[in-house]
Amino acid sequence: MTRVPATVLVHRLLLLLGLLLGGSAGAAVNEETIFLFQNRKLTIAVPSDLGFSSSKNERGIISFRLGHPREKISLEVAFLPDPDGRFATARNRKEFMNDTFQDYLGDSVEKAMQFEELDPTVGSGTYCIFTDAKLVGQTKIPRGEYLHTTTGLKAWPGVVAVFTLFSNDTDSKEYREVMTMLRQSVIEVQPPRL
Repeated sequence: MTRVPATVLVHRLLLLLGLLLGGSAGAAVNEETIFLFQNRKLTIAVPSDLGFSSSKNERGIISFRLGHPREKISLEVAFLPDPDGRFATARNRKEFMNDTFQDYLGDSVEKAMQFEELDPTVGSGTYCIFTDAKLVGQTKIPRGEYLHTTTGLKAWPGVVAVFTLFSNDTDSKEYREVMTMLRQSVIEVQPPRL
């Protein structure tokens, strides 16, 4: 019988506790596994009402997507190697986000990036939220468009996850569950020690 490493058990316990405290006591999750570069393995606790798919593009970048059947949210997360720990500091994460997510800024209500720390269970992270100015006040959002775009980075030794979450609000159950998943899940599985 293979023993589960203590770090994995602690992360799973924290995930369960976070879901219970986060008001999602009845929410079920499906655990998905993704194999990253260098034989690294990642687990993701996906809320059961969301669809999951993973892929690898022509450049070898591993990513996964989550979607809601009624298009309440849409999430994409891409994983990149970070062997030098470049994204371990908030400053480097913010500089990368400033360079990478400028396109969202021009059409946003905010007109400036307002960075927030993700405070994940493992590693570090930063995100910001953009509100699409042309959709503010509309009672019916056109299909395939979203009022809010939450972009950010989650980093841990050797890996950085770049995420983009589209939603029509930032306080729905689905939005909160995905942000909890980003904070407390998306955790690397450590191989058992011999």
